[in-house]
Amino acid sequence: MTVEPQTGSLDGLVAVVTGSGRGIGQGIALRLAQGGAAVVGLDLGEQSETGQLVEAIDALWSAHDVDITDADRVTDMVAEVVDRHGRIDILVNNAGIDDAVGFDELDPARWRQIQAVNLEAPFVLAKAIVPIMRRHGYGRIINISSGSVLSPMTGFIAYRSAKMGIIGLTRALATELGVDGITVNAVSPGVIATPMAIGSLPEEFLDDQVSIQGIKRLGAPSDVAHVVAFLAGAEASFVTGQNISVNGGSTFV
Repeated sequence: MTVEPQTGSLDGLVAVVTGSGRGIGQGIALRLAQGGAAVVGLDLGEQSETGQLVEAIDALWSAHDVDITDADRVTDMVAEVVDRHGRIDILVNNAGIDDAVGFDELDPARWRQIQAVNLEAPFVLAKAIVPIMRRHGYGRIINISSGSVLSPMTGFIAYRSAKMGIIGLTRALATELGVDGITVNAVSPGVIATPMAIGSLPEEFLDDQVSIQGIKRLGAPSDVAHVVAFLAGAEASFVTGQNISVNGGSTFV
């Protein structure tokens, strides 16, 4: 049975959010829950705080400790979710790892690891979940890219390469899956005040970034989460293959 949510509502939908334990992923999980979705969090890290936030608003929540680069484990997780909820309607590929080093210092093994988590895993998850979406005639895939792919910054070679790849994957999937009622979009955050950003970016860089933005503050996870929630809902049924920048006006595309 096809379930089309009412405008502004995600009631009756089931969302899988990767990297939901903190930062942007936590913000997205909470926002989708506020919209009425049942949220399934995937993270190798601690998710108890996210679970407490979601359950505090009486929303459905479950946490899975999953290595998203392991296709077999992802397949098992999808089966568990479908057994419990009967469906999966929204996939948010948010999980990512970074590395500040430049080309000369980057080890090939680290390159492969970053590609596996940031680019290959979203493909693996889509392969496992799209058949479920097709069954119900409704699907929303939202891939979190990065504003760094639009900036002439140094370092983060593997991370930026993978995040640009995410935009390519988004557009390719959008072309193929639209016929199934599935939209696929990317969101590229600017500098968001998350543990990963604050821990890897120098304070001087953060200050310089804010100075060039039209909006003079760091972004918050909720800034990204509201855009994701829009893309996940019925209102965005004619939006697909897009990369939406959430960056305070630091770049224009």
